[in-house]
Amino acid sequence: MSAALSNDHTLVDIGDLKVTIRPITPDDRDIEAAFVKALSMQTKYERFFEGIRELSPSMLNVLCNVDYVHTMAYVATIKVAGVEKEIGVCRYAADGAPDECELAITVADDYPYQDVAGALLKALMLHAKANNVKRFMSIELSSNARMHTLAKNFKMSVKSHPEDGTLVIYTLDIV
Repeated sequence: MSAALSNDHTLVDIGDLKVTIRPITPDDRDIEAAFVKALSMQTKYERFFEGIRELSPSMLNVLCNVDYVHTMAYVATIKVAGVEKEIGVCRYAADGAPDECELAITVADDYPYQDVAGALLKALMLHAKANNVKRFMSIELSSNARMHTLAKNFKMSVKSHPEDGTLVIYTLDIV
């Protein structure tokens, strides 16, 4: 990781929480695994569109090994008894057009979704803009109320998925 990324840490106060927003690294396998394992089945379904229990080793490799240009992820962490705990993640991956990336956001069930997701998305947008990404798109369950609210807050456009009425497509132009 470059020096710029290793210094790309933001401290955010969210309620009583002191949250660090920082790039994910390959060393985050354990906290990423624990984060996903602790999510409710509903939140896992909203993120992965299936009811997984935990991430496979190969999936952990994919999620924690980003190239910081075409794929990027920021994690939100807090300290619990002196140990870093992941409470959210926001990522993008190039999906076809080099200036448009797919977006995914997940926040642990016990934490304020809008505040954590908003802080993560702002960091990801700044990074994406610096890497010439012009637009995020995200396919979500139409029943995902938390994402719908976040999309409204960030003025994302929304349309029904052309092949599946249970899905919507959000787009966010990065300016």
